[in-house]
Amino acid sequence: MKTCKNRTLFSSFITILALGTIILFSRTTYAESPKEIRIGATVSMSGHFSTEIGPFKKLMEAYATTINSRGGIYVKSVGARLPVKFIVYDDKSDGPTARKFYERLISVDKADILLGPYSSPVTFAASVAAEENKVPFIAICANSQKVYNRGFKWIVCVIDAAPRYTHRYWDMIKAEGWAKTVAFVVEDTLHPQGVYRGAKNLADSAGLKEVSLNILPANTHDFTAAIVKIQKKSPDIVFVSANVPFSIAFMRQARELGLSPKEFHVIHHGGVFKKGLGAGSESVIGQSYWTQGMNYGNPELFTEVMERSGIILDDFPWAPAYMMAFETATQAIERAGSLDKEKLMATLKRLKVMTVGGEVSFAENGVGTINTYPSQIIGGQYHIVWPPEVATARHRYPGSGK
Repeated sequence: MKTCKNRTLFSSFITILALGTIILFSRTTYAESPKEIRIGATVSMSGHFSTEIGPFKKLMEAYATTINSRGGIYVKSVGARLPVKFIVYDDKSDGPTARKFYERLISVDKADILLGPYSSPVTFAASVAAEENKVPFIAICANSQKVYNRGFKWIVCVIDAAPRYTHRYWDMIKAEGWAKTVAFVVEDTLHPQGVYRGAKNLADSAGLKEVSLNILPANTHDFTAAIVKIQKKSPDIVFVSANVPFSIAFMRQARELGLSPKEFHVIHHGGVFKKGLGAGSESVIGQSYWTQGMNYGNPELFTEVMERSGIILDDFPWAPAYMMAFETATQAIERAGSLDKEKLMATLKRLKVMTVGGEVSFAENGVGTINTYPSQIIGGQYHIVWPPEVATARHRYPGSGK
């Protein structure tokens, strides 16, 4: 009788334990079941880089609104579409400030995936937070090799490395054959330096000789000495590798002092640059990711997002790169079928996705595949001028007679 009673008690205990486990598991699963997809980011709403991406919080919100109006992003592990929520802070164009906010995005806001800030220096600092906490981090406009040569495992970037940033421009120069010499003006910061090093090699390969190199601090205001030095060499091309404020200041003084190469190339010549120089921006050539008429990916979705955001593409030409990051994050979540961070990162590493700028995939160190196209300000409008199959206008070379 005692043995039977013990068996009954033991059976009852097992039953209660099993029921408790089921209830606990159900409650835990319910509590942990996500109700939204949380994407963390910072934007330089103030500071040095605000001229480049100041209103891009609106771009993120417009993307979320557009995707959510279509039902959200499907997450297989949840068995449902979830709405997207962006959590965005102002990094003030400052690396330490950005890192502080990415730590907050991870620890307080519980972001599922992170989008990087603007520029290589700010990304260099911010990405440390993602690496240390093992959170997927999609860098956007940050292509200095120093960012990706640290052996980090939790970072990818939609764009190609800085040395290849202008390769299509030099392909065009080589094909046209008119230019023989180039002078470089370089802002002494990570991205411009990286672009210059690549451009120098690409110019060499295209048959051009570097006749003047001017590497100047980011806070330079008087360019007279550099301009006089360049004038003495009379180069065919003056290539300015710099961010917008530096470029505007240099170009203003170059026009005032009568520097007149056959072509100015300014890597960042977006709407703020054009407005800052007025007529002095005409015929300047630079780099763009996208223009109307390019039909990679889903241009209709991009157009809808831009219209909803109220951002004008000419004023902020880096918007397509951010759109590519949004598309990459969306596809990574859908293909991973989960918000588990390890699954998301593994999916990102092997991802191939067609975006508005072309196909995005990643090298082992995280560097992406998207590159810019040479674009020229013609009649006050931006036109892609190379390669021919993408061009929206013919390259105008003022001194060539073409």
